[in-house]
Amino acid sequence: MATRGRTIFYSVVSLLVLAIGGAILAYAARDNLIRYTLNPGRGFGEGAQATVPQYTTAANWASAPTVAAKPIDTFFIYPTVYFSGEYWNAPTSNPAVRERLARVIRPLYAAPFAAGANLFMPLYRQAAPYSFMTSSEDGRDARDLAYTDVLQAFKSFLKTRNAGRPFIIAGYGQGALYGFRLVSELEPADRRRLVAAYLLEVAIPVDVIAKMSPTTKLCETPDQIGCMVIWHSTTHNSRSDLPRQNALVWRPGGGLDATRGRELACVNPLTWSVSGRAGSSDMNLGSAELSEFADQGTIVTRAVTSADCWNGLLFTDVTPDPIFLWAGPRYRELFPSRVNPFYGDIKDNVARRIESYTAQASLPEPEDDTFRPQTNEADIVRSQ
Repeated sequence: MATRGRTIFYSVVSLLVLAIGGAILAYAARDNLIRYTLNPGRGFGEGAQATVPQYTTAANWASAPTVAAKPIDTFFIYPTVYFSGEYWNAPTSNPAVRERLARVIRPLYAAPFAAGANLFMPLYRQAAPYSFMTSSEDGRDARDLAYTDVLQAFKSFLKTRNAGRPFIIAGYGQGALYGFRLVSELEPADRRRLVAAYLLEVAIPVDVIAKMSPTTKLCETPDQIGCMVIWHSTTHNSRSDLPRQNALVWRPGGGLDATRGRELACVNPLTWSVSGRAGSSDMNLGSAELSEFADQGTIVTRAVTSADCWNGLLFTDVTPDPIFLWAGPRYRELFPSRVNPFYGDIKDNVARRIESYTAQASLPEPEDDTFRPQTNEADIVRSQ
């Protein structure tokens, strides 16, 4: 009986060792496992396809107020919230996508842009995560299709919902990639109504901006309007080779190219400049974190992180977990996190640029399409 007991004991121990060893191996190889799991396993355009959204109907907007209570609009393009490999492009009817937009994206990422503006957020067939883990033509086609939806939504927004009001274009992650192309293709009359573009957590080389958007440049001061705020954040302990080397960005003239070590655009969200000057944590107006116990869905805490643009990336002091819990070290930056480190800073800066635009609205138009307010160096950082 004792021998049998020892046999059972050793068998259980062996199974536990195997299970623990397997779990360790799976954790170490989770990037490859994620790639395998999220791979659609078929070519782009093969099999069932997501239905084309019609932006004349309210059902294809996650947010579209029928009454414009504010004089400014925000056109918001959300990041990756589809965590499946069933399609190359997510169906807009996917219930998990809609739930994440309502529970995570709107309170944590869209809210700073909605405080002083009417929020318009179209549902679009976003490219599935695997599209950003491969350089194949299938992944490129998925991004092109996603941009086609965003472009159609933006045209519908201008034609039927905007009513000629000034507007902000805001996007995160892949939404920022599509937002940059929108800005680069704006008609002159629409460009004059652009308060600013906030294109966040995206790798855009400086030379691409110069070629594709020579009129709408990077913001250099906190009050400047008609300009773009761009950054891609990281931490000192993360793997940063993906945005620097292998992120695909629009190619002037069409298509997509890898970043390949080119200088990336980085506007510091604490100094709102491209000068390279770091912002200390005491300048941070508020980092927001999701909370089920907060009235607005988030808890905002001041002075959480510093911010330093270095080698084209924005280095911060926080390492937030992505909302896709299985993301490995290489791909975690493809997904939105549970913390928005610059929630308060964005909210404050949006208000400043709206105020600056409003103040200049009665001035004669400049010769080019870009409004450039004069800002004193002492005003770059607002006194608290």
